[in-house]
Amino acid sequence: MKSIKLKLVFVYIALVFIVMLVSGTFILMQVRSNEIKKAETQLKDYADKINGEIVSGNNTAIQFQDAFINLILPPGIQGCILDARNLQTLAPKEYLGMQFYDSAITSALRGQPGFNPNKTDFDSNNSSKQWLTYAVLADSGPQFVIYTRMDAASINENQAQMIATIIFMVILALVLAGALGFLLSSTLTRPIIELTRAAKAMEGGNLNQNIKVYSHDEIGQLSQTITDMAKEINKYIIKVDSEKNKMETVLHYMTDGVLAYDAGDVLIQANSASEEMLNLGDLSRIPAQEVMRRLGFDKELTKRESTVATGDRFILSTAADYLDINGDRAGVVVVIQDVTNMTKLDNMRKEFVANVSHELRTPLTTVQTYTETLLEGAVNDKNVAVDFLRVIDAETQRMTFLVHDLLELSKLDNKQVKLDMEILDLNGMIGTCVKQNIILAEKKRQIMTFTPFDGDCFIEADAGRINQVLTNIISNAVKYSPEGASIDITVEDAEQYFRVFVKDNGMGIPPEDQPRIFERFYRVDKGRSRAMGGTGLGLAIAKEIMEAHGFRITLHSELGKGTTMILRFDKLELDGEAV
Repeated sequence: MKSIKLKLVFVYIALVFIVMLVSGTFILMQVRSNEIKKAETQLKDYADKINGEIVSGNNTAIQFQDAFINLILPPGIQGCILDARNLQTLAPKEYLGMQFYDSAITSALRGQPGFNPNKTDFDSNNSSKQWLTYAVLADSGPQFVIYTRMDAASINENQAQMIATIIFMVILALVLAGALGFLLSSTLTRPIIELTRAAKAMEGGNLNQNIKVYSHDEIGQLSQTITDMAKEINKYIIKVDSEKNKMETVLHYMTDGVLAYDAGDVLIQANSASEEMLNLGDLSRIPAQEVMRRLGFDKELTKRESTVATGDRFILSTAADYLDINGDRAGVVVVIQDVTNMTKLDNMRKEFVANVSHELRTPLTTVQTYTETLLEGAVNDKNVAVDFLRVIDAETQRMTFLVHDLLELSKLDNKQVKLDMEILDLNGMIGTCVKQNIILAEKKRQIMTFTPFDGDCFIEADAGRINQVLTNIISNAVKYSPEGASIDITVEDAEQYFRVFVKDNGMGIPPEDQPRIFERFYRVDKGRSRAMGGTGLGLAIAKEIMEAHGFRITLHSELGKGTTMILRFDKLELDGEAV
């Protein structure tokens, strides 16, 4: 029986049944008791009548029999006089010679009136019946017993009718109790059913419930409380979801990776940055210990920070435990950072410091050596002294150029260079640079040609800085091309910008060196470059200047075939059109 409604009806019916059964039984017993007492009184009265009208004044059986003729008997009651010695009937005649054995008679023989409500005996027709009997000794002496009895059929019949009436009333009461119980249980279960429906809806995630209140009793108050609670929970969940979405958005767009494991080493959070950095596929399928091992942590997390190299990346990982509300360890959070650029910058810084130190140490060593030689007496030899001083002067100029270039780079890096922007004719600027460098090319019997753009070629830039870039690129082409080489300079139109190609057929640059050609102090052939007087900073400065203008510089080179430097200048826009 799963329905509380049926349970309530069943309990109500059972309660009514028990009450009716108990009360009916009590009434039945009480009525029967009253009937028996009434019958006992009637039998006693009849016995007293026999004792007073027949036994008193008569002493023989004949006298008793004659006296019974005139005695009027109540309907349903029989009486007789027994000889106390043998319990044989002395009168009336119809019972003459009969013997009666009854507990009531036994009690009378002992001197106490006896009554037996459940005596089974035979009537005059020799039929078995149930009797109520009464016996008492006659007043004339103990030799006579007055014995009366009453047929119990009427009492039993009345009791049967009462039982039938009680059964009918019980059935009627049960039917009425069932109907009333059904109505009563409906008033109780209807709000409970409504509460159950709302609870199931809330279980499914629908917290916008307005439970109908049928009454203002305890169940009605419960319904209202659950409605208010659902609204508060809905507000709280909306707030939690909002915070969760914010957190997930933050984690998703973080450049740092985040991994979170619970106490059972189950992955509960991983953002896209962590998956991209580790490049292990679905992290939820990889055991936590394997991920930790790849990040450089041991099983016990004895160290909380680790840096590992994965492919061409450097990954810095930091692990920290997080606690539950009881202060116990609930899991671990790992923050992953891609420190590749930082590591490369640090390495470049170290390399830069080493290169600067090396570039300065060489001329300083030369200056010191020659100076010591002069101090030791070479100054007295005029020709030697002049040669030494020329070397010292050359090395000093070299250091001056180096320091100057370093200062230039520092200003460009810190955005301290203010560009003096003006409208420039790119063809004219390139032509001027070609004239400045053609003499050097002719000394090496090189052929330098310039093909300008056939049309207007205007850009907006700092003339001095652009001239510095062009001079550096063209002079490098002259320096690093062999004697008799050809150097071609061409300007082309490419819709939104002009492209300047400076092509030589010199030694070329190996493919592995090309990505680093614009790094500071980087030289493909270090000995040859230094011998040609370069500081190793020219191309780095050229790139910084071009990028400061928003321009670009790239290269294309084949080893043994030459190099082409490509400079891209944005066109000047006049009246919304590029010129």
